[in-house]
Amino acid sequence: MDKQALIDSIAYCGLVCGLCHLKAECDGCKNTASLCARSDVCYQRNCCIQRGLRGCWECTEFPCGKDMHGPPHDLRIRAFVAFIKTEGAETLVDCLLRNEARGIHYGHNRDYDNLSSEAKVIRLLKTGSAGS
Repeated sequence: MDKQALIDSIAYCGLVCGLCHLKAECDGCKNTASLCARSDVCYQRNCCIQRGLRGCWECTEFPCGKDMHGPPHDLRIRAFVAFIKTEGAETLVDCLLRNEARGIHYGHNRDYDNLSSEAKVIRLLKTGSAGS
């Protein structure tokens, strides 16, 4: 997948659908031809559509703490939105691709998951190391 396609695949909530292990079955929540199975009930998707936002990074109420940004979900998603808010989607994809080439992998229970803070996720994005 090329860089622009990855940028376009970023879901309203901050997930990068173009790098997801389920991308063969799901094109994400922004592709009307093949919506994510959760599209109808996803708070972030429906909220962004109602507000005319490209993603939660454009919202003044981020982080709302609801659905995908709530405590049960991994903080990677919130960290990605915070990163896009300050650095932009293109920079996020640049970092993900650079890190992928270094052996740092995106995906459920992969390298960006299970870190102890959003700051560590952002540090991993920027430097390739989560630090201590």
